[in-house]
Amino acid sequence: MSSQDAAKTRIALAMQYLNAGNTTQAKFNLEKAASFAPHLAEVHYALAYYYEKVGEQQWAKKAYLKALALNPDDPNALNNYGTFLCRIEDYDGARAQLLKAINIPSYLRVAQSYENLALCAVKQDKFELALEYLENAVQHNGRSQSALIGLAALFYAKSDLHQAENILEAYRNRGFMSARALLLEHLLHQRMGHLERAESLSTTLIQNYPNSRQAALLLREKVLESEFEKLTEQYRQAQIKKITKMGSGRVINEPKIKITRKKVAKQTVSVVKQAADVSQASISLRQNTEKYTGNSPTITPVASTVKSTQLPVKTHINEDNIRVISFGESTEASDSGQGTVKFYKPDPNKVVFKKSAAHSTDIIAEESRRDHSVNITVPLLNSEVVMPNVPFHIMKVAENLFSLSVRYDIKIAKLLTWNGLKASDKVKAGSKIFLNNPHITYAIQSDDTLYNIATQHGLQIDDLMRWNKLTPDVILSEGHSLLIVDPNSYIL
Repeated sequence: MSSQDAAKTRIALAMQYLNAGNTTQAKFNLEKAASFAPHLAEVHYALAYYYEKVGEQQWAKKAYLKALALNPDDPNALNNYGTFLCRIEDYDGARAQLLKAINIPSYLRVAQSYENLALCAVKQDKFELALEYLENAVQHNGRSQSALIGLAALFYAKSDLHQAENILEAYRNRGFMSARALLLEHLLHQRMGHLERAESLSTTLIQNYPNSRQAALLLREKVLESEFEKLTEQYRQAQIKKITKMGSGRVINEPKIKITRKKVAKQTVSVVKQAADVSQASISLRQNTEKYTGNSPTITPVASTVKSTQLPVKTHINEDNIRVISFGESTEASDSGQGTVKFYKPDPNKVVFKKSAAHSTDIIAEESRRDHSVNITVPLLNSEVVMPNVPFHIMKVAENLFSLSVRYDIKIAKLLTWNGLKASDKVKAGSKIFLNNPHITYAIQSDDTLYNIATQHGLQIDDLMRWNKLTPDVILSEGHSLLIVDPNSYIL
């Protein structure tokens, strides 16, 4: 047996021990392999894998670099090194190594490298780039189950539910079935409101994969801890960060305001001066301005019965060295009021201000919301049924319906409908916004039947009976209500 064959045998033994958890024997056999063939690249790849498993990242990196130095054009080594760099969050280095592997013509695992690129992009919240990489992976290998599920999961996280449904349908049409795919499809149909289909998928998952982690999540009602819901939450948080970052970029800290004093035009000064000159003389009421002499006809002067009218004049020099003349009653005047001009002074107690339009809009919005409050005064027909809580959000300062739409992944149109608002309404801080349809019950009328109620709300009679725990011989009595939502899935 050659030294290289002996080294490869030791590597195989080491991997078996490592998978069994016996790290001591694994390292012993790897050191033996290195002594047999120190220049064999596979030895150093195996050592890198061992060091990564035991948490020695720096030693793992050195082993990868040693292997690549011995065989720099090995695409498998480039792919493995790229995924290692991604795991230690060296994303740029990981992308460079994975693209090097993809660009080697003889490389057969191109789809896998694209999947690794997508996983690396998701870690950086680059979801659009991850979609592009996964689409490339499917193009290179249309039967890659992990690529198809990953693509559907990304569409599900982005709330592109129909695209996710199409991908999962293609997955099934190719003859695939797995616990991951069944759980994702269950969550998808539950979110789309196809509750019977979702329940059927959960049953299939539990029956076919009873020991899987996905089945355990369903049985323990812990689906929010699944990889798909975590990805959805990650995408939601990334969108909130993006919006917050965009909004913070528009804030101007300590804006500087320059105030420029408006200069009075020269023509205005001239008019003021002319007015001042006129005011210095008494105002004559005679139309004929000829000089009066002793030979002139006798005329009773009008001013003889009325005192000469003269406006009080005040003058002062302002900051721009302009003489300002003001007319009006002097506050120091003690005269009875004859011969002076008095200006109207309004009574402050009689002044009424009109309410602003913005205030009116807020009042309208609040009145509209009062009309759409949840009606829970009518008791349920079956007192054993527990009324689900309607999820809501208390508005804070600087929040609006758009920010809620992004945060909770709800369309604005639904928020407006559920809360009885119009697009023009302003929602004030402290307002209560429902995050799901608050109308969860129906008040039974005298001539109602289960068929009429189900038809009116687009439901199945079986669903109404199951949600309200009714028997086939139930009698609908006026003054009670029925639950028209599934209490088990009526969540945010």
